[in-house]
Amino acid sequence: MFTGIVSAARVQRIIPEEQGIKLTIQAPEIYKKCKHGDSVAIDGACLTVCGAENDMLDFYVSTESINKTIIAQYQPGTSVNIELPLCPQDPIGGHYVLGHVDCTATVSKVDQTETSWFLTISVPEHFCRYLVYKGSVTINGVSLTVNLIQSTTLELCIIPVTLEKTNLKNLQPGDRVNIEFDILAKYTEKLLQK
Repeated sequence: MFTGIVSAARVQRIIPEEQGIKLTIQAPEIYKKCKHGDSVAIDGACLTVCGAENDMLDFYVSTESINKTIIAQYQPGTSVNIELPLCPQDPIGGHYVLGHVDCTATVSKVDQTETSWFLTISVPEHFCRYLVYKGSVTINGVSLTVNLIQSTTLELCIIPVTLEKTNLKNLQPGDRVNIEFDILAKYTEKLLQK
């Protein structure tokens, strides 16, 4: 489990394998804290460390993860958001994030102001029921608050410190992002169906 409070890392290598890819991430801030078998979120997708050496982390990415995330778009040098799992003593600065990406979504508009960015994202219609005004959503692993909902789009206000610490600053209209909807909404829906 994660909280959506991330740090920066970079894709170093992508090696195709028979049933997926081997992904190497340069993560100088956290690699010493990782060992074989640990869970780490990369742009919000929970992956398992299969090697850690010289500030690099290796991951095997299955076809399921490739199909559900933006990982297939990565190139060497791509900036990614990275997060270690929540420990019991850690503060919960964001919200509960499982690292199970629900889908990808498309950036439809980026409005920049002097104090913040407003990011508009088009969401697949059948997921819109999980969007709540002032509720939580995870974009590329970053915990964010829903600023506005209009039909199948959501607007997010990205403050300067978030832009500085994440890859959200690189987003342009037409870009795809990983999105995970709030698990509390999904559990509530399931319980109400019974």
